[in-house]
Formats: sequence, structure tokens, C-alpha cells
Amino acid sequence: MARTSLRDRRIAPAAMRTGRFTIWIAVVVGLTAAAACSAPFLTSPLEEGAAPTPTARLEVPTPAPEPNVLVVCLAEEPDSFFPFGPRNASARTLLPLLYDGPIDALGYQYSPVLLERLPSIEAGDIRFEPVRILSGDLYFNPDTGLPEEFRPGKSYLPSGCTSMDCRRRYEGGGAELDRLVVDFHLLPGLRWSDGAELTAADSVFAYRVESDPATTSVKDQVNRTSAYEAVDSTTVRWTGIPGFVDPEYAGNFWSPLPEHLLAEIPVGDLSQSEIAARTPIGWGPFQIDSWDPGMAVDFVRNPNYAGASEGLSGYEGVHVRFLEERGDAALQQILTGECDVLEESLVGFESIATLQSLADQGRLRWASAPGPVIERLDFNTAPVDGRPGFFVDSEVRRAVAACLDRGSTIAEIVGGLSPIPSTYLPANHPLVLPDIAEIDHDPAGAADQLAALGWIDDDGDSATPRRSQGARGVPGGTVFEATLATAEDEFHVALATRLAADLEECGIGVRVEGLSAESLYDVWPDGAVFGRGFDFVLWPWLHWMSPACDVFTTAEIPSSVNPQGSNASGYSEAAFDAACQEVSLGPLAGPTYPPAVGSTQTRLMDALPSLPVLQWPRILVYGRDVCGPEMDSTVQSLLWNIEAWYGGEACSG
Repeated sequence: MARTSLRDRRIAPAAMRTGRFTIWIAVVVGLTAAAACSAPFLTSPLEEGAAPTPTARLEVPTPAPEPNVLVVCLAEEPDSFFPFGPRNASARTLLPLLYDGPIDALGYQYSPVLLERLPSIEAGDIRFEPVRILSGDLYFNPDTGLPEEFRPGKSYLPSGCTSMDCRRRYEGGGAELDRLVVDFHLLPGLRWSDGAELTAADSVFAYRVESDPATTSVKDQVNRTSAYEAVDSTTVRWTGIPGFVDPEYAGNFWSPLPEHLLAEIPVGDLSQSEIAARTPIGWGPFQIDSWDPGMAVDFVRNPNYAGASEGLSGYEGVHVRFLEERGDAALQQILTGECDVLEESLVGFESIATLQSLADQGRLRWASAPGPVIERLDFNTAPVDGRPGFFVDSEVRRAVAACLDRGSTIAEIVGGLSPIPSTYLPANHPLVLPDIAEIDHDPAGAADQLAALGWIDDDGDSATPRRSQGARGVPGGTVFEATLATAEDEFHVALATRLAADLEECGIGVRVEGLSAESLYDVWPDGAVFGRGFDFVLWPWLHWMSPACDVFTTAEIPSSVNPQGSNASGYSEAAFDAACQEVSLGPLAGPTYPPAVGSTQTRLMDALPSLPVLQWPRILVYGRDVCGPEMDSTVQSLLWNIEAWYGGEACSG
């Protein structure tokens, strides 16, 4: 998994490369932008059975490509294939054509592609080496989760310790810590698309490029790496800084760059070079054949692809077009055959009913899977600006949650394509607790509970807000009128409005406030969220391989001494913090890891500083003559298995 800091998870670009291999990663600003421009509400859906018409902007229909060529339609032209720094969504969509893997993220687990196997302790690929460090040396502080200088008074895990229970405070002199060493074994006989041998040195070259200060990238994993070296032509060895027990050690592999082509180019010039950014070579099933700027990119089969001898690629080539249209206009291009597959962002959630109707008629195919992004409703449990403490009481938060009909909301907003998340983890995450007590929709019971907690319907009219009579955290007579902050895009405002309607039926007045990303997510004390200038906030968060419990820890509460903290709710519980610290060690913590993950889920759902509302579904639309697509929640691009796609008679039959 690509590593990001807590701040990067919420305000970085929508895709980020932070060492090793590239993955799809959604974060708050990227998601809110996507909701605004790439998940449009359809105002004129296609009529069932209507004859398809050419799109308005095309004076002449696009000539059909040669047979056995897949036509991929993107929302915009790719901006760069350079692996470090921001790239647009269209570039990320096409990455599997050039680079197969090198490690796929499938179902919240890693799957090797360019490697013989995932590293494991059993195979001897992973080991701990004791190392002696002195004051001033770089090490990993388990309390802060950051690389720091080793100084007296700082916490550390002594050699042999993989639990926070045995951590110590440094008192001076030398100390012995463990450092993690992981060996990665490349498949033999790999070649670049130009025929040159692909070796471990190419992965080390990529590490050197990203480590260079001239390369613009988030260097979290670089800063946690002590050494990255080629042991032989097919073996790369990663060594972490002392004390860094990486929960995602299997992902510490840098995606190779062709040293034989790029070594002579100054590192600072690589991101703008044609060979690195516009026409790179790779090892995947296809290679770039031509690029007509503003019009199309054409890919042809890579004769040196490792899977070519197995006959995996059913298409001779891929023709990539760029569309201005979204929604119903994009769907028409599937119906007319001008596109065989649409990028995810071209069709919004609101077209789901239309998609199903067209699929039932046999006019196209589509598939979906709940993605790793959870839309959360966070409560301000510790107001700092004098606003009423509506949600300081966890029982009030639970009663409010019972007012919400998340099932109906999911059906209305995302076509029923999301499960109801039961914890802060996605419902399909392998570590989610299967038997956790869920919060059911029970407005009558919630009303009774609110009254028992001091929120009284004093006029007998459920359409007017309740008032406090002894409610904890607010003066008597306070009207229960809360502000629900969210992003200003149409999707978030619609979702927030739907939740507000449920709450108002319980006698809770809600004012939906749609704000710009800058106004919402600026750091303490300026942003509405991290400055805790809200009552509720509705916002999306990514949950990747490792459970992201750290965003709810006491150490992440924004403040003047921690302005970039991510725990906007202000929730603080020592037992949760301790469990989350165990989780941060990952599977290498041994038998304490699964119970710690479970504990974070139960404690968070008991205290309920945050209610998971829905998972963003991922939607792939493709032609009726295309076979082979496989949906998965956590893949970077839904073209991840493009080498197995095929069409023609073999598909239609």
C-alpha cells in the first residue's frame, strides 16, 4: 500500500504515489472534486428502448477501429505516466496497460504480479535484525508514528518487543532496537517492452529517483527506509529504520523504472521528459503505439509481456478516446459502439436505474463493487468555540444515529449499491467484526431515548426542534438545531439533505452547510472541520489495507500544538488509543493483532464519535461484446486485469 500521512489522507490529490508501487487512493479533496464533476445527477436519463443517437458534439461518427481493438473512453486526456507526483484519474486508469502490478491490491489484500511470491516469515523473506543506535540517530517513534531523532525521554520498542506494553523511555547511551528486513524476489526472465532485461536494479533506480529532493512526491516511505538495494539481478532488499515494524511490509517494493533509458536524464527533468511522462515503456500487456494530443492514444500488444506466451491478451490493441460528455451522453456512446468501456467517472450513481434497464435489454453490461471509501457522519464531541455541546453524550449520539434510515438513504443516493457499514472499516474488509452490534433505524425508540436524555418535545409537534431540559452539555432551554457541514458539491449536499430529513423527523433541526474544500479542510484553527466549527460533518475517508483507527486517537485531535491533527470529532479514550497502537504494528505484532483490531471497532461503535453511512460504489460500464472484466473494491484501476479481456464471437457466444 502506498503510505500517506494522516493529513495527506484528507487533503492530498485524489491519487498519490508515496514509494513502491502506484495504487488508487481516494482522499477528501479529490473525492469532493470527483463528486462535483464526475458523478453528475442525470437530468434526462435514456428512455427505455429509445433508439441511440450520435452525441451532439460529433459532426461525423468516430470511425470504428480495426477488429479486435478495445475502445476505452476517458473523461480527460492523461496528463502524465511519471510515477511520482500527481496524475489525473485518466492516467491512473490506463496504468495496467503499461504496468501489470507489480503488486495488485485485491479485496484489501496484496497479490503478487511481478514477484514470485509475497514476502513472508515462513519463506525466510522477512526477519528482524537487532541494531544499536545512539542519541541523534534516526528511528521510528511508536508514540507519534513518525521517524524522529532518538533523544532522551522518547519512547521506543527495544529489540524483541512487538507490543506497546513493553516499550521503554530512552535515558541516554546506546539502545538496541530491531529493524525490519524484507526480501522481494522478482520473477525470472522479465523484460521491458523494448526487449531490455528488467532487473532488481530497475527497482532500486526507482527508489533513488523518488529519494532525490528534485522529485516531487510524498516521501513517507522513503523516510522510513534505511536501505533499498539489489542483492542480485532478481532480489531486492528493503531495510526499515530502527523500530519501524511496518504493518504493510509486503508493499515496500518500488515499481521499476527503466534505468537503461532514464539514467542519463537529470532527476529534476524526468517528470517533464517525453520518455518518462508521455511515452514510457513498461512490462504490461500493451505499449504505447501513438499519441495524437487532444484526440486519442493507441496501444498495441507488448510482444515481451511475460504473459504473452499464455495467450492472455484477447485484444490486439486498445484505442483510447477522450469524452466531454458524461452521464446519458457517455452511455449513448456505449450503445452506438463508439466506446467499449467507460472510465468510472463518466457515469454517476444516479444512472444506476438506467444502467440496469439497458443491461436487462441486453444493450450493455455493467458491474459494481463497494469501494474502500466510507462516507462518515462525524459528531463534534468536544466543541471549542462556545457552540452548544449537542453531542458530548455518547447516548445522545446513539439515539441520533437510530433516527437515520441508512438503508433507504443508500437506495436513494447510490442505487442500493452499498452495504450498510457496521464499523469504521468497510463492510467487505476481511478484518471487520462479523457479529458487532449494529445501530438499527428506530425513530420511535430514538425519540423516547432523546426525551429520557433531556431533549424534550415541549410543544408536541415533531416538526419543531426539541429543547433541552437537563440535557448534558447544554444550558436548559437550548433548541436542538445543529449545523451539518459538508462539501458544496451536488452529491454531498443531496446526501446531507437526505440525512437531515430523517433527523428532523426525530425533532432535531438541521441546517446543511455546503462549503468549499478549502473552507472545510484547512488546518486548525481556520477550517470548519479541523477547527471544530461544526456540529456534524459529512465527509469521505479512505480505508485501505491496514485499519485506519489512528484518525480517532487522542494524539490526532487538532489543537494549537497539533494543527494538522485528523481527529476532528475530539473523541478521546485511553483504551481505544492503546488498542489502536497495537493495530499500528500490524500482523507482525502476532496474536495480539486481531483482538486489537476488534477492540478498536467495538469501542468506536460503543462511543460512536462517527457513524459510517455508506461506501462509495465503483461502477464499470462496458459493451455487450466485451468479456473478462472483474470487479474488485481495492484495485487502482478497473482495467486491472485487462490482459484477460476479450471480445468478438468468443464473448457473445
